[in-house]
Amino acid sequence: MSAIQYIHVSVEMWGALFSLVATLVVVLTRRFDHRGSVRLTLVMICSTALMVSDGLAWIARGESTYLWNIILHVAYLLSLFFGFLLMPLTAGYVSHVIFKRTDGYRLYWSSVEWIIFFMGTILLAVNEFYPFMYRIELDGTVVQMPYFRWIPSLIVLLGLLMSFSVSIVYLKYLLTVEKIAMISFLSLPILSIVLYCFFPEVSYTKLSAVISTIILFVSYEVYYAHYLVDKEKQVNEEKLRVINRQMHPHFIFNSLALIRHLCKKNPDEAVETINEFSGFLRSTTDFMSENECISAERELELVKNYLGIQRKRFGDNLHVIYEIGDTDFDVPPFSIQTIVENAVHHGVEDGQVENGEVTIVTEKTDQHHFVIVSDNGKGFDTKVLEKKGGSVGFRNTCDRLRIMCGGEVLVESTPDIGTKVTMQIPV
Repeated sequence: MSAIQYIHVSVEMWGALFSLVATLVVVLTRRFDHRGSVRLTLVMICSTALMVSDGLAWIARGESTYLWNIILHVAYLLSLFFGFLLMPLTAGYVSHVIFKRTDGYRLYWSSVEWIIFFMGTILLAVNEFYPFMYRIELDGTVVQMPYFRWIPSLIVLLGLLMSFSVSIVYLKYLLTVEKIAMISFLSLPILSIVLYCFFPEVSYTKLSAVISTIILFVSYEVYYAHYLVDKEKQVNEEKLRVINRQMHPHFIFNSLALIRHLCKKNPDEAVETINEFSGFLRSTTDFMSENECISAERELELVKNYLGIQRKRFGDNLHVIYEIGDTDFDVPPFSIQTIVENAVHHGVEDGQVENGEVTIVTEKTDQHHFVIVSDNGKGFDTKVLEKKGGSVGFRNTCDRLRIMCGGEVLVESTPDIGTKVTMQIPV
């Protein structure tokens, strides 16, 4: 193996190893942005395949045996194929990033990138039967054809230029390291094309494309770090808002008034209510120090204490049904509690419904844990949620569930019939 071959193989094998590790890192943090991480994972897998195939092609060069000739032929073809494939995959990831940063401005230039990829693939297929870009000799030599050897580099460069030209318009939405990643998509391939003009025996185009994807991965990790900081900030702010709502003076005054009344009418029930009220306050105080999700069992204990007090307040106007089949999961503090409070408020407390009923169900499937809170209240048109985003407390509960647990909240409601809210949490 010559010195040039050794350098190329070493660089590309190390690059392939880095791309593989980067792929695992992205997969492990996919809860951060599932769709974006899937797209970036495909980019990194393609980058790894490109490096491995190009490295094998360099190892097989100069080998005159039939087996090595086949390996060289296949590896060189795959290196070009993955180089072309890298362009639309990268465009898909970049368009997703822009979509996220612009609050839904969707771009479709990646479709053009796929057209370029298919054109390049067709040219590779034609070259197999009628060599016009390159041919592989029996002695393991790759011969670049005099007139059309630049076509593979041009296809890669064209794809990168399209990505950059679109990204530059939306550069202001990107982080600094992401801007560097986008600029590298233009500068590195151009530099490789210039080097190829002076040193045609060595192509740097594929290597420059892989370096660009590595920079793209670094930008992803920087964005992930920003996400973690924002997540902690949002969770802390929302926790303070939830605690303030839980300690609302009206609930405390109503509970104390209920206890005073029961002390005269039913002392035993007064003692039970005091225990429920103290348990409610204790849980609320304990949850103040929680920065992560808590067990569903602890959350449901808070809910039961709250509903125990409310049942004594409203008497026969509030019936509570528990169907607890699963507690082996975690939820954000006060998440179930907030939904239950809404059910009580709209199902009973507004006075429009007699014999109000609130049902709490927990169950598990192979993929999700479910918490279902339903009431027979007055209901509402769910289009209101789409227009106004719902109440601040409910909207923040949805955000915390998504950020902290990767879950989501589904709402079904029919006017004059009732409301059903389902919390869906991945297993």
